[in-house]
Amino acid sequence: MRIAPRIELDAAVQRELTALTRRGRVEARVQQRAKIVLLAAEGWQNKDIAVEVDLDRRQVAMWRQRFLGERPADPP
Repeated sequence: MRIAPRIELDAAVQRELTALTRRGRVEARVQQRAKIVLLAAEGWQNKDIAVEVDLDRRQVAMWRQRFLGERPADPP
């Protein structure tokens, strides 16, 4: 069994993602992606996130990977 990479969010990123999930004028797909990252950061498995957000687990895995790949590097 493969284990999904862990996502750790700092407080600012978590606030921003939470705000995206609650805003009314944000596209539904952006809200969905923010929710995927937030649930992943809480330790949810891709299959469980997929059920929660009504996507295939492979799409959830893709968005998890994209988030990890596009995050800015920590300052030295």
